[in-house]
Amino acid sequence: VPLIEKRIQNPVQIERALTRISHEILERNGGVADVVLVGMHSRGVPLAQRISTAIERFEGV
Repeated sequence: VPLIEKRIQNPVQIERALTRISHEILERNGGVADVVLVGMHSRGVPLAQRISTAIERFEGV
Protein backbone atom coordinates (compact mmCIF):
# COMPACT_ATOMS: atom_id res chain seq x y z
CA VAL A 1 0.00 0.00 0.00
CA PRO A 2 1.66 3.26 -1.08
CA LEU A 3 1.80 6.01 1.48
CA ILE A 4 0.35 9.34 0.45
CA GLU A 5 2.16 12.33 1.87
CA LYS A 6 0.01 15.32 2.66
CA ARG A 7 1.26 18.47 4.31
CA ILE A 8 -1.12 19.93 6.82
CA GLN A 9 1.05 22.94 7.66
CA ASN A 10 3.99 24.58 5.94
CA PRO A 11 7.23 25.32 7.85
CA VAL A 12 6.16 28.89 8.69
CA GLN A 13 2.85 27.68 10.12
CA ILE A 14 4.62 24.99 12.15
CA GLU A 15 7.06 27.53 13.60
CA ARG A 16 4.16 29.84 14.46
CA ALA A 17 2.34 26.99 16.22
CA LEU A 18 5.46 26.03 18.20
CA THR A 19 5.94 29.66 19.21
CA ARG A 20 2.35 29.84 20.42
CA ILE A 21 2.64 26.55 22.32
CA SER A 22 5.83 27.81 23.98
CA HIS A 23 4.16 31.06 25.02
CA GLU A 24 1.16 29.13 26.38
CA ILE A 25 3.44 26.95 28.50
CA LEU A 26 5.12 30.05 29.94
CA GLU A 27 1.83 31.88 30.55
CA ARG A 28 0.08 28.95 32.22
CA ASN A 29 3.04 28.12 34.45
CA GLY A 30 4.17 31.63 35.33
CA GLY A 31 7.63 31.06 33.89
CA VAL A 32 9.97 28.10 33.60
CA ALA A 33 10.86 27.37 37.22
CA ASP A 34 8.83 24.15 37.52
CA VAL A 35 8.44 23.19 33.86
CA VAL A 36 9.60 19.81 32.58
CA LEU A 37 9.22 18.88 28.92
CA VAL A 38 8.92 15.19 28.10
CA GLY A 39 8.67 13.76 24.60
CA MET A 40 7.96 10.29 23.28
CA HIS A 41 11.11 8.97 21.63
CA SER A 42 9.93 8.73 18.01
CA ARG A 43 8.87 12.33 17.36
CA GLY A 44 8.18 13.85 20.73
CA VAL A 45 11.81 14.38 21.71
CA PRO A 46 12.59 16.63 18.71
CA LEU A 47 9.33 18.49 19.34
CA ALA A 48 10.18 18.97 23.03
CA GLN A 49 13.65 20.19 22.04
CA ARG A 50 12.18 22.76 19.64
CA ILE A 51 9.77 24.00 22.31
CA SER A 52 12.63 24.14 24.81
CA THR A 53 14.73 26.20 22.41
CA ALA A 54 11.84 28.62 21.86
CA ILE A 55 11.26 28.98 25.61
CA GLU A 56 14.97 29.61 26.18
CA ARG A 57 14.86 32.30 23.50
CA PHE A 58 11.85 34.02 25.12
CA GLU A 59 13.08 33.75 28.69
CA GLY A 60 16.76 34.39 28.02
CA VAL A 61 17.62 31.20 29.91
